[in-house]
Amino acid sequence: MTSKVKSTVMRLTIACVTVLLALAPRVRAQEAEEHAHLGIDRFGSFLSWAWTDHGRHGHEFGADLDVGSIFSPRFRLSIGLNYFKADIDRRDHLGDPIDGTFHDFSAHAEASYEIVRIGRLGPYVGAGVGVHWRGSNINNDVDDTARLYKGAIIGGDFFGGTTFALSQSRRYSLYAEARRVEAAHVERTLARVGIIIRFR
Repeated sequence: MTSKVKSTVMRLTIACVTVLLALAPRVRAQEAEEHAHLGIDRFGSFLSWAWTDHGRHGHEFGADLDVGSIFSPRFRLSIGLNYFKADIDRRDHLGDPIDGTFHDFSAHAEASYEIVRIGRLGPYVGAGVGVHWRGSNINNDVDDTARLYKGAIIGGDFFGGTTFALSQSRRYSLYAEARRVEAAHVERTLARVGIIIRFR
């Protein structure tokens, strides 16, 4: 073997080793991502605009904690807290508008499934269940409308949206989502935007 060939082989060997070392972390990350796991994984926060049954000018904000995945890394579980408030859009028995607001504080558990990953986009669908603590602040409540917004009830959520990774590592992502909340007297349709921070 000539010195020129030896030199070429040496350069190729060094290049291959360098490439393998550079790819190793990414391969390990991909392998880890291919397996479902439970444990705190991501944190998200959001703001929502609401189209509300019997309400106007509704807004909601809150936060979610991703607690891992089951069966597949695409099938994710999360828990969270939300606070919603809107102006009441009802009339009393005299036909006069009811002056007041209502609110809903809820704690929920959800499951979502990432349908496919297209570059940095990750469209998903999901559903959840939660406990809703309702309340109101009404002026001159002649019909006792406040009774509609008292007590805790169980409700359901149905949603779909997409994430957008801000980097290849997907450590930080934005997301946009459409959501329907079904809970007596605080039903609403939401347009939500938020941010997700990934811990691992």
